[in-house]
Amino acid sequence: MSMTGKSKHGLFYHWGVNIKEATEEEKKLGDSEIGSQGRLLLLVYTLFLLAEALSGTFVNVYLWKEKNDYSLIGWYNISFFIGMQITFMLSGKWVKVYNKMSCLRTGIAVSSAFYLGVLLLGKKAVSFIFPLGFVQGIGHGFFWFAFNIVLFEITNKVNRDKFNGLAGVFGSFVGMVAPLGAGYLIAKMTGMKGYYTIFAVSLGIYVCGVILSFFFKRRKSGGEFSLANTYRVYKKSKTWKRILNAMIGQGITESVFNFLIGILVFIATSNEWKVGVYTFITSGVAFFSFYLIGKFIKPKWRSTSLFWGTLLMSVSVLPLFYEVNYTTLLIMGIGISLFSPLFYIPAVSIVFDSIGRSKETAQWKVEYIIIRETGLNIGRLLSLGLFIALVTWREDALVLSGLLLAVSLAQLITWAYMRKIKV
Repeated sequence: MSMTGKSKHGLFYHWGVNIKEATEEEKKLGDSEIGSQGRLLLLVYTLFLLAEALSGTFVNVYLWKEKNDYSLIGWYNISFFIGMQITFMLSGKWVKVYNKMSCLRTGIAVSSAFYLGVLLLGKKAVSFIFPLGFVQGIGHGFFWFAFNIVLFEITNKVNRDKFNGLAGVFGSFVGMVAPLGAGYLIAKMTGMKGYYTIFAVSLGIYVCGVILSFFFKRRKSGGEFSLANTYRVYKKSKTWKRILNAMIGQGITESVFNFLIGILVFIATSNEWKVGVYTFITSGVAFFSFYLIGKFIKPKWRSTSLFWGTLLMSVSVLPLFYEVNYTTLLIMGIGISLFSPLFYIPAVSIVFDSIGRSKETAQWKVEYIIIRETGLNIGRLLSLGLFIALVTWREDALVLSGLLLAVSLAQLITWAYMRKIKV
């Protein structure tokens, strides 16, 4: 990471200092601070992740308890990513031409509607898997589309790795605390009362996120947008063809890991509290790893970091081939948490540095974000399709362990394409 002019102020650098958002001139001079709007974006981001960490960790476990069916959970996640992709494609004009902050706000509101729907449906929710997943995907699509655009606008090449490192730190922190508390509540309450309680708390946190979003400065909008232009931008750029392929590799890994680990931990322990403890430990490791790697990594090390991050994350899966139990799952989780920042920090920064390479490329930022997310969702849907096919055939531990190893190695696709990108 480039940390030109860096000076520390506690753990979070100048977190407590009142610093203006960087002007274009300051960006050229190498300003490394994230600014007041950057801090607000981190706060809204953290609240969104807090709501997801409280409930998202246990949504798949909730579905598993209602109906022990791997493929059902796979279909829920497929509907989620389909909803997310459609939202990205259809909201491009809203974000580029009109008001991106209202898009972010809508994303938080729709995500809250998902949990409201689960609360209202109760035990019947399992019968509405596809529409519920689709609604959740729409909410995430609106939020992450606007978030990625605002992230690009308030950061620059100098401070982008810092922002991504801090985002990882805060994400890991809420990932430590929230599932632990949620797991405790669920384990202590009878029946499904604990699940309904944390879903209600998540609903309240989303409302707070919507209120905070009104403190963002109105950001410039304008220009023209069409999906046809997005395709033309993709076709004429070697860099973005590589990024699309790189994102497919990343998406293949993400989707299965994001839900299967929590289910395996619950199956191994039959205890939501232990799922919370597992998440607390692994997120704690990620917290420190994101901080240290985010602080010291430099742009020239990105390709090497991507390669070793992928390789070491894949090695972390190997204990599952001995036996799938709480101990081996914990060893794997600690390993992945320790090494994943080596992959994710440079992967995100390379994409956003490619967008901000020049004023000409920056004007297509909305189109580029759609290309990025399309690649991720193609990868996610491919691995979910493979997952459903495999669990329909066999559900034994060897098949699931082999799948986790295979999808973790898919990130080598990301490294292979990203190492050719010069930013």
